[in-house]
Amino acid sequence: MLAVFSKADERFGGGHARLAVVQYLTSDVAGYLQGHFTSDHDRRAMFSVAAELTYLAGWKAFDSSLHGLAQRYYLQSLRLANEADDRALAGFTLRAMAHQAVDLGHGQEALQLASSSLEWSKGRATPAATALFTILTARGHAATSDTARTSAAIIAAESHLANASPDDEPTWIRTSGFTETSLASQAGQALRDLGDLPTAETQLRRSIATRNTEAYRRIHTLTLANLAAIQCTGGRLREASENWNHALDAMTGVQSGRATLAVKNMRTCLSSFGPRLPTFAKQLDQRAAAFLIGT
Repeated sequence: MLAVFSKADERFGGGHARLAVVQYLTSDVAGYLQGHFTSDHDRRAMFSVAAELTYLAGWKAFDSSLHGLAQRYYLQSLRLANEADDRALAGFTLRAMAHQAVDLGHGQEALQLASSSLEWSKGRATPAATALFTILTARGHAATSDTARTSAAIIAAESHLANASPDDEPTWIRTSGFTETSLASQAGQALRDLGDLPTAETQLRRSIATRNTEAYRRIHTLTLANLAAIQCTGGRLREASENWNHALDAMTGVQSGRATLAVKNMRTCLSSFGPRLPTFAKQLDQRAAAFLIGT
């Protein structure tokens, strides 16, 4: 069930089947946790997968812009992971909390949470998991304008990921699709936040070019939107409009508060051109407005 819900989330966004995940947690999983287990291994395994599913409920709330609700699910996921003595999984949830914090503009809190994910999982996390936690520290350092530590964290994350073996990674790394593609997306955002737009664009292009766009439609749309925003900032409106149009194409059927916010940001960027906005960009703005009406 976790695999089914996770795959649907990546393709269709946090708003899709969010309540179904919550219902499954309350009607089925809560009962499983109160059962009797033949071994401590089985008990811990049950609590671990319950923690993963609770994390997913939090992630879906985060993606739906229900931030207070997301934090409550994340805290419950941490409790379940602690009960399972699964420190690496707890680190995974802490890095999700860091992701939420940096998206909301709380750079120092994001850095603290990302650092906690590394400290809490030390000695327990696999190379890919460590890379994921490390790249979130890069996001935190970038949000606090620390160029040297941001660069060091990106390099360290790439080094950890280079040592990863997909078959040895936990299910939550595999289902989240954390690979070089995802790392490049996060690195691009960190570099953007530092103001290094050319290098950020290189990383985002790399992520887009290597993404399985059908399986991971939501993050593909967000990465396209991030790339377009950088191009718009640089005055390359034609390129930006092409990528924003591609993002809108990919957003069809995706229920995501983050995607909606990306479209609102698109319209803000376009409005900065005022009456100088060319016809192709006006058509894009009209398309964006129609999208927002339908959400």
